[in-house]
Amino acid sequence: MEEIIKNFIPLILKESSRYIIKCYDYEDLVQHGYLSVIKAVKMFKGEDKFFTPYCIRAIQLNYKALLKKEIKHHREIPDEFMQINKEYEFTIEDEILAFERTKELYEAMDKLAEEEKRVISSFYIDKISLSEIAVTSDKTYNNVRYLKDRAVRKLHNMLCEHINR
Repeated sequence: MEEIIKNFIPLILKESSRYIIKCYDYEDLVQHGYLSVIKAVKMFKGEDKFFTPYCIRAIQLNYKALLKKEIKHHREIPDEFMQINKEYEFTIEDEILAFERTKELYEAMDKLAEEEKRVISSFYIDKISLSEIAVTSDKTYNNVRYLKDRAVRKLHNMLCEHINR
């Protein structure tokens, strides 16, 4: 399961950063992405070559559903992309796995340089545009964009390393 989740981390981080949803922090949205992958794995019935597009679509639809308030409780995920009348109950293991992945993300963020941490936090958590970050830090837009991209690559590599251990 961890190997599968690892493959979808870039998409989960990207999709999580696209939405601002009342009562949900960035970390909550990342966890929601992990749970979406877990549910997609549990529910998928088909040929292996079709799993990746299936899972990508499941992640994207779950974020959109969350945004549209189609999910009544923060642990429910709609079954638009899955077979009708199939219920899946998240297990404690699912939640622990999602919690652990979020914890790993925070630990990886702690290893970033202060400037990278500030840019990542400002952009993804505080939802401040790169232009505004550039102005407040006396840097050019391109410098800030480069810092953000480099930090995201570092985070991705650190999380992949952690999984491979």
